[in-house]
Amino acid sequence: MNKTTQVYLVGAGPGDSGLITVKGKRCLQRADVVLYDRLCNPALLGDVSPAAEQIYVGKNMGHHALPQEQINALLVEKAREDKVVVRLKGGDPFVFGRGGEEIDTLAEAGIPFEVVPGVTAGFAAGAYAGIPLTHRDFTTSVTLVTGHLNTRKDPQRDIDWPALGRGHGTLVFYMGLTNIATICDELIRHGRAEDTPVAVVSHASTPQQRTLIATLADAPQQVAQQGVTSPAVILIGDVVTLHERLDWFQSSLTTEATSAESPSKAADTTPQDDTARTNILIFTGNGKGKSTAAFGMALRAVGHGQRVHILQFMKNDPDVGELAALERLGVPVEQCGLGFVPKPDHPLYAAHREAAEQGLARAEAAIFSGNHDLIILDELCGTVARGLLDEHKVVDLLRRAPAPLTLVLTGRHAVPALIDLADTVSEIQPVKHAFEQGIPARKGVEF
Repeated sequence: MNKTTQVYLVGAGPGDSGLITVKGKRCLQRADVVLYDRLCNPALLGDVSPAAEQIYVGKNMGHHALPQEQINALLVEKAREDKVVVRLKGGDPFVFGRGGEEIDTLAEAGIPFEVVPGVTAGFAAGAYAGIPLTHRDFTTSVTLVTGHLNTRKDPQRDIDWPALGRGHGTLVFYMGLTNIATICDELIRHGRAEDTPVAVVSHASTPQQRTLIATLADAPQQVAQQGVTSPAVILIGDVVTLHERLDWFQSSLTTEATSAESPSKAADTTPQDDTARTNILIFTGNGKGKSTAAFGMALRAVGHGQRVHILQFMKNDPDVGELAALERLGVPVEQCGLGFVPKPDHPLYAAHREAAEQGLARAEAAIFSGNHDLIILDELCGTVARGLLDEHKVVDLLRRAPAPLTLVLTGRHAVPALIDLADTVSEIQPVKHAFEQGIPARKGVEF
């Protein structure tokens, strides 16, 4: 590495942290500041010095931790503080990663930079799904295409659909899950056969990887029915037919799962340190004590030296006992609500939805920061049940949470999708309540 370089644009590769390059790891070890994206595996931040500044600048559909212009400005600002800055980007910085815009800003500011390539998601998706993007018996060309379409425009202005429709090479669409119906319709309309094979690979190279095989005619319907979530790459072409025979990765996961469930394993009751996955717990029901149970778990975690972070949805009351107690323990609490939530037809309901969306963005930043062992998402279940948050978006976020993070959700009316995802669900039901006996709410009990 050049000692005069101040900013490194590093490709983190796809979900598997082992796919980053050796040079990329060295850049992280040397960094004074790391600006990292949503799709970077948080395990990579383990190579960063504890003294280094870590800044989350991730983007999700409709929710950006920082606008691109501010990210560009921040790179310049940190470099001018005479710091070594790493801009860690999922996949490859120059493949639909806006890396060109960032180094253009650096070049204009006269700041030395280097680019460290990474494994782009499209290539990883093909490799981990057993789908060679090129094969002498099928095709000798591959085209990478953005699936992030501007639906208010004529699709013809975004993508050269006639050229893609006439061709016979493999097509790789990035960020196209939301627009898969448009993508398939346009390709059929411009010449691709309806029975052209399609593979939708979500969470490529991670234990959560799923590969859906379909055709141009039925892929949108299959994606909706099977609940495929982003991040996902869409592979289109005859090479997809090789998946069934060459799918080495999913087969290895199945073998591991089968071994884990074998009788010899089942008979072993020795506690295991399972750090290979997240742990999601839910406290729900109409009874009193859901948040209290979660705060008790926070106390236990702090006692073990774990790093705890709490985000409270819907709540906006600083004068409650738990906040003072948690502050003394060094546990940060973010209140992300506006208080009592009115009915959907109330003029203020939209403001509550916006507050919930902002809270979810803050939760995402905390989850992928790599700075916490246990995160409590207080009243998140109730927030989803009241329609303030899209349950699919919440489930997608929780499913992507990095191991070995523990997530605790509380709130009434946990929806089935959250219950299905969770590892432990406790339902607290009322038997009787002091209020019914005329006893008013008391400090230390109700608040």
